Amino acid sequence: MKPSLTVRRAALAGFLTSSLIIFAGIGSGQTVPTMTIEIHNDSDRYSIYPVLSTGGHFPIDTWMQAAFKIPKSQLADNPYPTPNTFRLYFNPTGTGIPPHSSITVTLPLYTQLVPTDQVNPKLADQYIDWWNGGRISLYASPYSDGAPPKALVADYTGRPSQRVLTPAAGAAVPTCATCQQPPEIFEDTGGELPSNDPVQIIEYTLGAIDLTKDPYTLDVKNVDYDVSYVDNVYLPAAMEPYNNPAVGWIGTIQEIDPFKDALRKFLAAPSFTGWPQYVDDAGETVLKIPSALHIMQDQANLTPAAPWAPIEKMKTLWTHCTAGGAEPICSNIRDVRDLFEANYTNYKNNYRTAFQGACDQMKNPDPATLDENSMLAHVYAWTPFNANCNAQTNLLEDTPGYQENNYLGYQAVKSEFDDLNNWPTGEFNPYVTLIHDPRYLNAQYVYAYSVDDAVGNMQTTGEGLIIAVGGSAGLPSQNPATSPIHVPFGWAATDAVRFVKYGICTNTPDQDVNPNFTNFDLSANQLSDCTLSFMDNQNPASLYYFKITKQPPYPSRPPDGQPIPAVNKTMIDCSGNTQFVADTWCQNIFGYTQAAVGQHKREDDYISVPAPAQPPAVPDPTNGSVDIGKLEVSANRITPRDTVVLSATLSTSGSAASEVSVSFYDGDPQQSGRLFAVKRIPYIAADAQHLVQTTYQSNTCGVHQLFAAVNEGKTSEVVRRAQPVRVACNAF
Repeated sequence: MKPSLTVRRAALAGFLTSSLIIFAGIGSGQTVPTMTIEIHNDSDRYSIYPVLSTGGHFPIDTWMQAAFKIPKSQLADNPYPTPNTFRLYFNPTGTGIPPHSSITVTLPLYTQLVPTDQVNPKLADQYIDWWNGGRISLYASPYSDGAPPKALVADYTGRPSQRVLTPAAGAAVPTCATCQQPPEIFEDTGGELPSNDPVQIIEYTLGAIDLTKDPYTLDVKNVDYDVSYVDNVYLPAAMEPYNNPAVGWIGTIQEIDPFKDALRKFLAAPSFTGWPQYVDDAGETVLKIPSALHIMQDQANLTPAAPWAPIEKMKTLWTHCTAGGAEPICSNIRDVRDLFEANYTNYKNNYRTAFQGACDQMKNPDPATLDENSMLAHVYAWTPFNANCNAQTNLLEDTPGYQENNYLGYQAVKSEFDDLNNWPTGEFNPYVTLIHDPRYLNAQYVYAYSVDDAVGNMQTTGEGLIIAVGGSAGLPSQNPATSPIHVPFGWAATDAVRFVKYGICTNTPDQDVNPNFTNFDLSANQLSDCTLSFMDNQNPASLYYFKITKQPPYPSRPPDGQPIPAVNKTMIDCSGNTQFVADTWCQNIFGYTQAAVGQHKREDDYISVPAPAQPPAVPDPTNGSVDIGKLEVSANRITPRDTVVLSATLSTSGSAASEVSVSFYDGDPQQSGRLFAVKRIPYIAADAQHLVQTTYQSNTCGVHQLFAAVNEGKTSEVVRRAQPVRVACNAF
């Protein structure tokens, strides 16, 4: 889970309060936001030993730039690089976190390491950034042992690249009042802990930044997290946001012993006999199973020694199918092979030419070679060929022959790849069977491969994280998380009547409308007796209410410009409003479900909420035609729920225009594109220009073509198309 470099907004709501630490840092009296991390050991007979490690941020750390409100004109002089790993061991000795107990950690956004008058924002590690992408490693050992695993002891006491450090006086530091001893801060120049340690990884990003603002802004009530089974699986763990109990959990709430039994059952199954396990640095075999993705890329520290029968069967299947095998699975495999061969050809042909500026030819003048092992490593990771180049070079979706027609070819192959990983007999990727199949772990709320579309990652409102290992007793919600219901609502700065507050599961609107984010997400777990409320800007203000009475899925999206079918309103209860609101606003609320582009058998659910009814417009005696210039987007590559700004200039020629509307679509409006915003301009003078803007975000991975239509449905209609926006889902 990579931290986003554009805004990542809150999804599911809760009633939140901020926690702050005040200390004298950069700009005296610096306020440092904090988040809370609870870790619960719900097992009966195991001790838990958590270790928190930060990610590295080089050559810049945008979270620090946002925290210090650095103007964009000064970003180059204030990069605040934090390349090293910083680490906290919680209860690393004795019985750690004993069964049925927990710890609570307060984690500041950052910790200052040098005195304020010595801070140099161009030097490395002047601060520790605790929020911008990190991981929590979970070790376990039987409580009866009274001691942590040997691997953890070695990491804690004998890691040569790791040292204890002392922060600057008065700095905000992590605290753990419930720990056996205050956690020490370690700096590690050697990066992550060994991948063959007996450990389960949890990934997180705390906070979110908006790169469209100057200076960048930081959302301190946003959390992004997952239990990572993409590379390997060792322990059960579940997660929820702190202080937002309606969301539900992701991960798995299984007890540790049944979980381990399922791992052993997989290893003993005739179809999977010989699948490797890890061996730790002490030479002991660990009941920790590597994924197919990991095995194809890294075969170190695995036992028994290669070759492994199940992996050889996977390779044989690939060879057989790419040589012309007639089985149904082979057609998908050949289509995937063709995409990656075309991607490699593009990499090889452009390495010294079009990609010259993006590839380090001083380090290696020649592109990497292609063989079957390299092909399979890229296929199972679903990553492009760009060795020795930056990460944005030669993206799979940009492969020639697959990007045309709004990336239709790429989307088709991505869907076939998903089908391969979920093939009923499991031969393409048996590891997915281990993770998702009810015969084994039956973990439906984790990722089993790099672009798995399970509900395995959550990005939502919260003030931290709650982690439960070996059960669910420590989780406020006992329900698993669901795919969100998206609730966009109409809003325009030019509207005379517009919403200024909204509320989720309350009759009293209590959240201010952010003009940049006129939408929110609602968990299906919240629908029971949940009132959605709005308040407008009139004096006195009018209130608006409705409830969603049915769970998704809903009927398909109705055609634009046509009356809303009654079937799309059956899930809406709009009782309790004034007659005027009921006759106007309520009549235009509707729900729909549509397929998620580029996702495996996934659908997105929406409740579309209109803006308040507007007072009658005074018609202009003249109503000239309106043209629209180029539709610009602020970023062409984002991650789920990042936000981009769309803007275009409207212009009139010869005559004024009134009641101008601009409709924004995700997809061609002539081919069932999704309407996500409407902006209305009451009046544009003759021979004048008017800038129109809106924001767009999506949690659907893939390539999105955005359109703007002026005066849709009228003879004066004009449509413009923006450059494609790519929503990328990548592992940490």
